[in-house]
Parts: sequence; C-alpha cells; structure tokens
Amino acid sequence: MDNNLLKDKKILILEDEADVLNSLKILFESEGAKVIHSDYASKAIPLAEKESPDLCIFDVMLPDESGIQVFVEFRNHPFLYSTPIIFVSGINSFELGNIWTASSISERYQVPPPEGFFDKPFNPNDLFAKCL
Repeated sequence: MDNNLLKDKKILILEDEADVLNSLKILFESEGAKVIHSDYASKAIPLAEKESPDLCIFDVMLPDESGIQVFVEFRNHPFLYSTPIIFVSGINSFELGNIWTASSISERYQVPPPEGFFDKPFNPNDLFAKCL
C-alpha cells in the first residue's frame, strides 16, 4: 500500500479484543493514521469530542454497552453526527436472531446508516478500501 493514504487522519477504534485492536492499529498506522482507542463505549463520546476523529471503527459487543448505542449517540450528537462509522463485529445473525447490516441498523434506530458493517474475521483489504 501507499503508506500515506491516511496521513494526518485520526481513527477512533472502539474495540475490547486485544488481537483485533492490534490488527486494526497495524492496518491504519501503517498507512499514516493516528489511532486513538477505547475498550469501553462510555468513553467514546468524550474521547471523540476531545480528538475529533476522521473515522470510527466500532465493535458491537463491548463490556459496558453496545457499540450500536454509541453509534446512535454519535448520529444524534451536535458535531459528531457526520463522523463516518464502520462496524467490525463477531456478532452473527445466529447468535442474535437477526441480521445486522448498515441498513438494518439505520432502519431500526431511525438514524442515517453507518458507512459499513464487517463480520469478524474481516478481510483487511476490504475494510481498508471502505475507509478511503
């Protein structure tokens, strides 16, 4: 890859699994991005207000609340509402009884859709391409 495609971009990663977080950090930092991170959904809004990320990557299942709830809070926030958000999650339709997609999240919560939804394990090239 170019090694500078995301130069000077800030990416907020909301992920509690260390191996997934490390993979995402390597992917984005190798392209010049500054990665900021939290394991907890409750820290996402204050961190984003402070750092003004250019992109967010959210897990769905977090220790304290759902990444989807944080997404809805972002979409209703006075200045975070337009921040691009992509979900990367190990939650599947068999476990939850429903299928999570960008459009289903949008319809269920009556907010604009996230920019993408990737199941774990994800293809790094597909995820990276969605971030450009």
